[in-house]
Amino acid sequence: MTLHHSTRRTVLLALAMVAAGAQTAPAYAQAYPGKAVKVIVPYSPGSNPDVAARIVAQALQDNLGQPFVIDTKIGAGGGIGLSAGAKAPPDGYTVVIGHVGGLAINPNVYTSLPYNANTDFVPVVQLYNSPLVLLVAHDSPYKNVADLIADAKARPGQLTFASGGNGNGAHLTGESLAKLSGVSMRHIPYKGMGPGITDVIGGLVTFTFGNFSLGMPLVKGGKMRALALSGAVRDPHFPDIPTVGETVKGFEFQDWTGVLVPRGTPPEVTTRLQTEIAKVLARPQVIEQLQAQGLNPVRNGTSAQFAQFIQSEQQKWGAVAKSINLKID
Repeated sequence: MTLHHSTRRTVLLALAMVAAGAQTAPAYAQAYPGKAVKVIVPYSPGSNPDVAARIVAQALQDNLGQPFVIDTKIGAGGGIGLSAGAKAPPDGYTVVIGHVGGLAINPNVYTSLPYNANTDFVPVVQLYNSPLVLLVAHDSPYKNVADLIADAKARPGQLTFASGGNGNGAHLTGESLAKLSGVSMRHIPYKGMGPGITDVIGGLVTFTFGNFSLGMPLVKGGKMRALALSGAVRDPHFPDIPTVGETVKGFEFQDWTGVLVPRGTPPEVTTRLQTEIAKVLARPQVIEQLQAQGLNPVRNGTSAQFAQFIQSEQQKWGAVAKSINLKID
């Protein structure tokens, strides 16, 4: 009798554990988040990824009733923040802001990184796309991209372009422009975009590619002129600014950012985050806030789409880096 009752208790206990396990996933997802969520931003305050992260984090906080706290970790082209995110506990309470530089460009130009863009993270959802602005000084003789290219052909190697450092987006965008135009131009790397912009305004450097939040206020303030945008199509908010691709066939560069979680984060948490962020990106107020900074929200994005997009961007910028033999130790 004792043995029979013992066996019966064991079976019932096992069944209870199975039932509890079956309920854990949805219950965990429904309860998430139950405390503050850390949002690691590997880029400087005021940058496109930082601006987008703060807008979305505030909206998530409003919707879900838990703080989404920005944790800025700058350095190594995003490497410090991405490394910290990769090593964070995979429990859903640390999310990471990934950017084209850290996820698509760095893996192709650095010989060694403190993180692996493809294996250390699970893509949650893309937040935005944004073109860069081809900027020259306000008193520059160039009125359009055709003028710039014509002068570059007439004076090989004399025109210069600034970037915030070797291997970043502005660098590879400038190299792509030169390659597709069949011209030779010199890259001038700076420690950050600020000094580079200053030297373009001062006439010491010919041009640069800057993001909207940095470049357009200078254009509106009369310090710089926007020759073109780097995206595939004209921006509806600036219909008079052409794309570079209208002059240089095949040219396109998009600045983009998305949300990642450390590998091993429960799939139901990733799904919950993706769903909640999608809701946020559909809110008119959030759309307006992002578009005011030149950031075009990605609507109805999924984790699978973001993962595929990252792969395609790695291939694209890997080809550019290879074409100029760019490798950084």
